[in-house]
Amino acid sequence: MLVNEYAEKVISERQYKYQTRQSYLKGIKAIGIWDMEVSSLSPQLFYERLDAISNLNTRRSATIICKSVFKDLGVCKDLKIIDGIPRIYDLPTQNVLHKLIDRSKKYSNYLYLCMYAGLRVGEACAITPKSVIKEGNSYWLSIDKAWSQDGQNLGSPKTIGKVMIPKWLADQVLDMSDDEIWKKGMPTQLISWACCNLSKKGEKIHINPHMLRHWFATDMIRRQVPVHVVMRQMRHKNINTTMKIYAQVHNSDFVDALPTRPEDKAVAMGNVVNLFN
Repeated sequence: MLVNEYAEKVISERQYKYQTRQSYLKGIKAIGIWDMEVSSLSPQLFYERLDAISNLNTRRSATIICKSVFKDLGVCKDLKIIDGIPRIYDLPTQNVLHKLIDRSKKYSNYLYLCMYAGLRVGEACAITPKSVIKEGNSYWLSIDKAWSQDGQNLGSPKTIGKVMIPKWLADQVLDMSDDEIWKKGMPTQLISWACCNLSKKGEKIHINPHMLRHWFATDMIRRQVPVHVVMRQMRHKNINTTMKIYAQVHNSDFVDALPTRPEDKAVAMGNVVNLFN
């Protein structure tokens, strides 16, 4: 039996989400074993193929796929899952992001859902007016569906939960017409591709939907929102995911964190005194 036959059979029989199935098949093709015989697979072969992947995050994902799909063969049980490296974005200012997003009238609602509700792009595309829940003076979004990248499947999201949103964003969602609601067959990558055309003229600042999710988390941390609230808004199960992957820092944050020498403090105090003389 060929690897592709075995993989397709195993993946179809297990309770993987649609998007996971697609990603797993794509990952197996990427490591170059798709057309090999299953009998030719060995621990050393997997080690060599995975070790040849220079990007650590890609290697980590490929290792997880191999250990999951081929676990019954016993050839991947000793593979070590390495730590990934968090993606660090050069986050533009809030004003710059608004100027860029407003230029995309067709997709601006979805991008603002990523920016102010921390949604993943597939989750943003699944939002409809029925997703809005009003509780007293507060507005929430119920996140219980997500479109797949190819737009062929509306299934459960990576994480289910509720997110509180500002009233202006709730109003925009409630005002969505039927023409603005995402339809089957529309790949969510349309939004990512549109973002490539939203660079600020001259400075060439680029954005993507997942960057906006990072901005959402980082903005809350900078406003000193309690970390457990940030975790709930991000719909994370583990606070480490929130703080290590999504809460980003800028060079200016490091500058502000630097200690000062006693003489530097004295000079600063002297300057303050001189202002009042």
